[in-house]
Amino acid sequence: MASFKAIFCGLLCLLLLESAAAQDAAIQRGQAIYHQGNNGQAACVRCHGSRGEGREEGGLRAPALAGLAGLAGQADRLLLQRALTEGLGSNGLSLHPLMPRYQIDAASLDDLIAYLHIIAKDTPGLTDTVLRVGVSLPANAYGAAIQAGLSQAFDQLVYGRRLELLINPTAEQAFVEVASAQDASRPQLQTTPYPVVEADRPALIGPLPMPGIANFSDSLAPGSVPILPSMREQASLLLAQAALDAPKDQAVQQLSIIYDLGNDPALSALLQELRQQARANHQSLREQIWSAKVRKPGEAVIYLGSPAGLRDMLANSGDGLVYASAIHIGPASLQLPPAQAARLRLLLPWRTSRTVFDLPSAYSDAAYASGLVLIEALKRSGRQLSRAELLQQLKQLRDLTIPGLGKINLRPGLAHASLGGQLLTVDAGHGVFAVLRSW
Repeated sequence: MASFKAIFCGLLCLLLLESAAAQDAAIQRGQAIYHQGNNGQAACVRCHGSRGEGREEGGLRAPALAGLAGLAGQADRLLLQRALTEGLGSNGLSLHPLMPRYQIDAASLDDLIAYLHIIAKDTPGLTDTVLRVGVSLPANAYGAAIQAGLSQAFDQLVYGRRLELLINPTAEQAFVEVASAQDASRPQLQTTPYPVVEADRPALIGPLPMPGIANFSDSLAPGSVPILPSMREQASLLLAQAALDAPKDQAVQQLSIIYDLGNDPALSALLQELRQQARANHQSLREQIWSAKVRKPGEAVIYLGSPAGLRDMLANSGDGLVYASAIHIGPASLQLPPAQAARLRLLLPWRTSRTVFDLPSAYSDAAYASGLVLIEALKRSGRQLSRAELLQQLKQLRDLTIPGLGKINLRPGLAHASLGGQLLTVDAGHGVFAVLRSW
C-alpha cells in the first residue's frame, strides 16, 4: 500500500510539473505575441503598454488591460476574440479604427489570454521610487569586490528610481539579478531555470563564474544574459594567444594540451573544436591526460586541468609557456615559486582599467560593467518598466562602450556580449597580475 501511495504521489508530482511547464510555455508564447505582434501585425505593447497599463498618444488613449487579467470561461474568451478579430467592444459597438483587426488562431488566442492573466500583477522589486536588484554572493573577498563594483555603478537614479542592491535575496524580493557569482563547485546554479515571464523569477544579467572549474558545458538557463565568454570560448582564445607568441621562424607551432577532466562529456566536443582551430593556426596539437610530460624543449602548453595539479604540471612540462584561464587557476598561480609563475600566461575574459591588480579587483570591474549594462537597458526601457521590456532592450544593445571593459554587443548569434579580454603575467612574489596585452 505504501509503495502504491509513493508511486501515485510521484505520478501526481510529474503531472503537476508537466502542467506547470505547459502553462509557462503558453505564457511565454503569449508574451511574444503581446510584445512582438502576431503574423506581422502590430504588437499590443505599442498602444497598451508593457504592463497593460494603457497609453495616450496623439490625443487618443488605448485602454488599460488590467481588467482582462480576470479572463475566465468561454464567454470572456469570445469577447476578446471579437475585439481582436472584428474590432467590437463588450458593448457591441465598434472600437476605434486604429485598433487593428487581427488574424489569430485559437491556440494563439489561448496563449495571449494566458499572458494577460499575469501581465497586470505587481512586479516584485519595483515601486515608483525604488528598483531592487539582487545579487548572489559568497562571503569572501570576491563577494565583497562584486558588491563594491555594483554599488559604484548604482550610485545614480534611473527615471527617479533609486537602485537598491539586495544581497542573496529570495526570488520575490528583486526585480532582476546582476553579476551573481556562479560557484564552480555547484554547477546546478547554472541550470536553475529563470523564466522570463513577468510574474516569475528575474533573469540573471552578467553571471560571474568563481575561480575553479566544474565542467566545460557552461550551460546557462533561458533568460540569462551572459556578458563574459564561457570556459569553452576561453579555451579557444588561449589557443589563439599561443599562436601570437609562436616563434616567427617556426612553420608549425608545437603545442601540448593537458587536461584531467576526462569524464566531462563536453570536453570531447571542445577538443574536437580545438583540433580544427589548431590546424587553421598552423599549430601541432598534442593531447595529454594528466600526468603526461612535455618532453620537447620550448613546447607551449594549453592547461585545462585542475588548479590542484598546476605545480606538478609546471615541474614536468619543460620550459615553454603555459596558457590557462585566470578564472580557472588564478588563485593557485599565486602560490607557485616565482620561476614557475613566470612561465604562465593567463587569460582574463574581460578588460579592466588597471595594469596591475589582484583577482578580486578584476571581479569588481566586471561587476561594475554588468551594472552599467543593466542601467543602459533600464534607460532604454522607459519609465513604464517591465521585465519583458528590459530583456527586449538588452537583446538590442549594440556597440555599447563600457569604461574599462570595451564594447558590449548582444546581437543574436553571439554567445556572450564582451568582445574584449586581456592576457596576464603572474607576479607570485607580490600576489598580483600584470597586463601583457589587451584586445
